Amino acid sequence: KGNEDINGEEYFVEREGEGARPFYAILDTGLARTSTGARVFAALKGACDGGLDIPHNEKRFAGYDSDSKSFSPEILRKYIFGGHVSDYMSSLESD
Repeated sequence: KGNEDINGEEYFVEREGEGARPFYAILDTGLARTSTGARVFAALKGACDGGLDIPHNEKRFAGYDSDSKSFSPEILRKYIFGGHVSDYMSSLESD
């Protein structure tokens, strides 16, 4: 079972009782760039929220600040729901 409350916070799938355990997968980025906030990590977040057990760290998600070493789930939520695109479109309309 996946995450039912998509709020940008870190989510790990756990085994529930004696039933089947969640699918385990490993992210293979191949030749894709693995910079913080890259689209491949958005896909990782979606897969984890969907119920796959993929080992990960919040340091690569959008919203992680390496200077203060803190993670902001509000920023990640904004990116998940396209808030950054909306902000860009608003700036284009005002110009």
